[in-house]
Amino acid sequence: MATPSRVRGRHDGRRTAPCAVIEATKAVLPSTGERSGAMREVFTAKLDDLRFELAELCAMTETAIGLATRALLDTDLAAAEDTLDLHAEIDNRARDLDRRALTLLALQAPVAQDLRALVSGMHNIADLRRMGSLAAHIAEVARLHHPNPVVPEELRGLVGEMGAVAERQAAAAKDVLRTRDQDGAVRLIAGDDRADALLVQLFSATRDPQWPHGASAAVNLTLLGRFYERFCDHTVEVGRRIVFVVTGTFPDERPPAPPTEELWLAPPHTAFGT
Repeated sequence: MATPSRVRGRHDGRRTAPCAVIEATKAVLPSTGERSGAMREVFTAKLDDLRFELAELCAMTETAIGLATRALLDTDLAAAEDTLDLHAEIDNRARDLDRRALTLLALQAPVAQDLRALVSGMHNIADLRRMGSLAAHIAEVARLHHPNPVVPEELRGLVGEMGAVAERQAAAAKDVLRTRDQDGAVRLIAGDDRADALLVQLFSATRDPQWPHGASAAVNLTLLGRFYERFCDHTVEVGRRIVFVVTGTFPDERPPAPPTEELWLAPPHTAFGT
């Protein structure tokens, strides 16, 4: 009769030992909820890093447009070269940010506001990259004509204001990217109206029948004006997406600026209200 008891004892021992190991393992390993919480913290940190690096990228475009305007108005070749170097850096950083954002989207499967922030961030990267390219276009015009000035003396104030508006728009976009301030984003969108008005003034000057500087100068200024105006348009898109990230809805569409060809080809009373 003792033998079965010993067998049961050995059998029971063999059965209880794995249970003890499992319980000990459970005590050491984090629970599913703890693992999920840790992964969430890592994802949130990466999303915050992406947001702040987008603001830094926008600050670079602010610097680039300021340098481009200096190159244009002061026939500053060094400023033009600095703009082009900065454009290359903006482009490289934008590609890296885009890759990281796509990786987060693919591996983390975010939802709700996190998904809006990530998808909007990817679109914002493209806008900021384009802003860098537009600043480089302005610098290229200045470099190609150096040491001759591109902007006639009577239009220096107007073009200088276009550059200043573009810088202000980039600075405002940088702030709303960092803070997600909805009111600041709305002000950013409205700030583009001044850029549109300045573009109309510039076209009006180049289309004047008494324009004394020739067709080449008029074409250069038309392109430059459009570069500044498009730069500001991209900041508006950033502002619209910030509103979307915060609220889940886009703000109302604003009337589009008149296309360049309409301003250039239409009769003065149609294009400029004169």
